[in-house]
Parts: sequence; C-alpha cells; structure tokens
Amino acid sequence: MRLSYRFEGDEIEAVRHIVAQKRVSGRRFVMRRIQHNIEGAVPHNDDDSLWMTHMMCLLTTQQRSGPDSAINTFLERKPFPLSLDACRQDDALQEHALRVLTEAKGIRRTNKIASAVHTNLRLLERGEWDNLRHWRDTLASQRALPPDPAHRALEERAADYLNHFHEFGPKQARNFWQTLGLTRYTFVLDSRVLRWLRQHLKLDAGLLTPQGLGDKDYYEFVSTILFDLCQQADVLPCLLDAAVFDSFDEDTEWPAEFAW
Repeated sequence: MRLSYRFEGDEIEAVRHIVAQKRVSGRRFVMRRIQHNIEGAVPHNDDDSLWMTHMMCLLTTQQRSGPDSAINTFLERKPFPLSLDACRQDDALQEHALRVLTEAKGIRRTNKIASAVHTNLRLLERGEWDNLRHWRDTLASQRALPPDPAHRALEERAADYLNHFHEFGPKQARNFWQTLGLTRYTFVLDSRVLRWLRQHLKLDAGLLTPQGLGDKDYYEFVSTILFDLCQQADVLPCLLDAAVFDSFDEDTEWPAEFAW
C-alpha cells in the first residue's frame, strides 16, 4: 500500500507563522534553539554534559517539564545531586537515586528513573562511553556545516544508537542529541506537538495518536510527513518543534540562562 498526501497552502503557512511569531517576539526557548542548534558555534559537550542531558531525558519522560515545573527546578539544583561524579562515587546508586528523586517532590516514575540511572551508568562505564563520544563527535562535525536536509540520515542513526539505553525511546533518543545542539532535522514528538498538528493540519483523526509514539516505525512515519512539511515551509524541524513546545508555555518564560 502507498500513502500519498499533499499539504495545502494554509497548512504550510501555519508552520511558517508559528516560527516567525516566536522569533519576532524573542521567546527565549526558540531563540536559544536558533543559537544552539543552527547559527552559533558547535557546542562543546564533555562527559558531564552528556550525563546531565541523559538525566534530563530520563526526568522529562511522561512528565511536565516547562520553566516552572518541578522537573526543571530539580535539574537546576546546584550542585546537582545526581551528577556524573556523584553517581560514580555511590556504591548503592539505585537506592540513592530513588531517595533523591522521592525527596525532590513532584517527580513521577521515580523507581524507573533510579533503575535507569544505575543501569545506564554501568553500560557507559563498561565501554559505551567510547561509542557515545563517537556519535557526539560525528554529529558535531556535521553540525559545523551549513544546514542540509541530507543531514537527517546521520541524525536518525545517532538516535537509533541511543535506543538501547534504559528508558530511552524514539522521543528521548532524539531529544538527547537536539538538546546538545547537534541536530536540526529530527523531531522531538510528544502529545503537545500532536495536539498542535491536529489543530492545524487536515489529517484523519486517528492518524496522530500519542499512544503510537513509543513505536519506532510509527514515530519515523510521522517524522517523515513532518519533514516534508518543513521542507515545503522552508523551516528547520528543530525550529518547528521548539516553537510548538513554547506555545504551551506562553504564560511563563524560560530564565535568561537555562540548559535545556
């Protein structure tokens, strides 16, 4: 079976409009995405940055993570209680992580996150650091080049690599690299993005469902449709999802300095 689709002018214009609106208003989340992923220098990401971004991905799975959320408050703690150094020095990491997350209040899935912290650090320390750094460096070399739709293929392969880490699925595997400033053409899809798409695109009601986003094939199917839409709108995918995410936090604003 072949699926064919054609975007109408108002659908393409909706993508252009939301991105242009956020740029004109200077919304910090969108402006940081422009600087971090598109126009600025290639970000330097050491092992601490890789670990902290991994922690952000675990914490923001199935939880609200806006500027005034419990998740963001926890991530901004100084010193961060589950930093790479702190986790390496803990002989009972899973139990300690569970205690820290529970005491923080407002964080869900604490047992799963604590287990993932322990399991993923063990994976990294047993040899995956080299593989993770390889993908980081490969993406960084591509990020140093002007945007090119052909870059999407490498970005998707890097996301596939992340999928074997505990509690990482299609969304967070892409969120990881995008947060590090190394991707431009993969989508970080969740229920908010699908809600916006259902409002602005003339799609069958059952085509966009949050329940399907955990499935790799479905995620890539929706991403390919959106990639085509962004191509026609001349908008980078990383800008569309930043603009859409920000549209759900319009009553608040991210601080002048934030990591995510």
